[in-house]
Amino acid sequence: MTANTAERRRIHKLQVARRLVQILVVVYIIAVPAVARYVNYLSARELDKNIEKWDGELQGDALVGLDRVFRAMPDGEIERMDQLVRNRGQVLDYAQEVRGGMWSAEIGELSITDPLAAAESVAASGTAEKVLLISLIFPLIVTLLLGRVFCSWICPVNLLLEFTDKLRKVLRFLELKPRDIRFSRWIKHTLLATGLVLAAFLAMPVLGYVYPPAIVGRELHDLVFGLFDSAEIGEYGFNINGLTWLSLVLVVIMAVEITVSRRWWCRYICPGGALYSLLGAARLVRVRRKKEGCTRCGTCITSCTMGLSPMTDKMGIECDNCGVCISHCSGGVLGYSSCMGRGKEKTPDLAGEAVDEAGGES
Repeated sequence: MTANTAERRRIHKLQVARRLVQILVVVYIIAVPAVARYVNYLSARELDKNIEKWDGELQGDALVGLDRVFRAMPDGEIERMDQLVRNRGQVLDYAQEVRGGMWSAEIGELSITDPLAAAESVAASGTAEKVLLISLIFPLIVTLLLGRVFCSWICPVNLLLEFTDKLRKVLRFLELKPRDIRFSRWIKHTLLATGLVLAAFLAMPVLGYVYPPAIVGRELHDLVFGLFDSAEIGEYGFNINGLTWLSLVLVVIMAVEITVSRRWWCRYICPGGALYSLLGAARLVRVRRKKEGCTRCGTCITSCTMGLSPMTDKMGIECDNCGVCISHCSGGVLGYSSCMGRGKEKTPDLAGEAVDEAGGES
């Protein structure tokens, strides 16, 4: 096996890992409200009754699955009359360790708050509580080291929007060429500043109501709660009764990206992406190109979902370190490296896009 082949396999594994992380984030978002209902039923001593009543139904299977997970943890079961039974107190302690969602989450002793949520909270209240600052430590460290990786590795909306590229290919296959209107990248920075000013003026968060990752968290939470509410009145199976009109925001964003402007939300509009870009401007790890061996084929440009130009070293603060350009580089001249002791990379014009020398999307 050549060194080049080994490197490409390593990068392929990295993309698999990225997709796995994205999926696990979605699973977590869905699991949190399910765990909350599990805790409610267990606290009210109705868990076993509901498991029996909902046997074979989606809601019953969910409760059984969660119960098995928590009982499998240390001291989750105790022996009573020669039989292992649920250690109710310990299981409750375990279940109550998982709270929150995309906006703010708690897993055991680890507390994490989205920097955009923290910025809005500080702007609205005029104070920065100690607990809020502590919850920012982990996301800030990750962003300072790796840049805008929340967008490419964690954001559930990005997972959804990555499929818009696939659908654009379907349209082109059907000879229905989608448009690719380009806008100023300063729009998202303007929206970020406007949202924070409004939060300060109104003394309440504004961006959180329309920020897609927060919408996904709330909608999935309400969807799961709606499923259990339906089961409590004898309506089983999957339904979307818990969803609200805010789900249409996601549909509209997808429609725009499929037909009007490739990756419109992440490139031009997202205030969270703007904040992560600024925080990660001096990131330690970034994509670098070895000029020797680069054939200037342009594949990295067409594959870049953020519309940047790795081939000409024009990445700047917009790069989210997804590694897609690396995995598409046939020459193996792109890779992650530390920026310590290296010169600055060129910054693309935020008023538009990188020059597409390859002549279109991939």
